[in-house]
Amino acid sequence: MLGFGTVLFAPPAAADQDNYVAFLSPSRNVSCEIDYQRGGIRDAAFCFTISPPESVSMDPAGVLSRCTGESCLANPAEGTPTLNYGQTMGAGPFTCRSETGGVTCTVPSGRGFTISNAGITAVS
Repeated sequence: MLGFGTVLFAPPAAADQDNYVAFLSPSRNVSCEIDYQRGGIRDAAFCFTISPPESVSMDPAGVLSRCTGESCLANPAEGTPTLNYGQTMGAGPFTCRSETGGVTCTVPSGRGFTISNAGITAVS
C-alpha cells in the first residue's frame, strides 16, 4: 500500500511483476516502492528513511510530496531485496538508482528526488 502513515507495502500480485518494484538500499537506511498501473493504487515512487523519519512520493509528472515524522513511514515487506550501489530499478516512467550518497528516483523529464539520511533533495 502506498501512502502516508505507518503502512505495509502491498505485496505484488503475480500480474503486477512489471508494475511493482520495492527495494532497500545496501545500508538499509532507505526503503523504496514504485507502483505503476496496479489497479487502484496511485502511480508513484515512494521512498523513506527511518532516521530522520521522512518520506517523499513522486507522481509520473515528477511532482513531489514530502512528509516528516514517524507517521510518514512504512514497513517494507519481508524479503524486500537490496538494490546494490550503482544499480537501477524501475517501473513505468519511474527509475531509481542506488548510490553511496542515497537513492535517486527520476521520471523521463529528468525531474525527481534524492533521498538519504542527509535529507531529501529535488532533482530537476
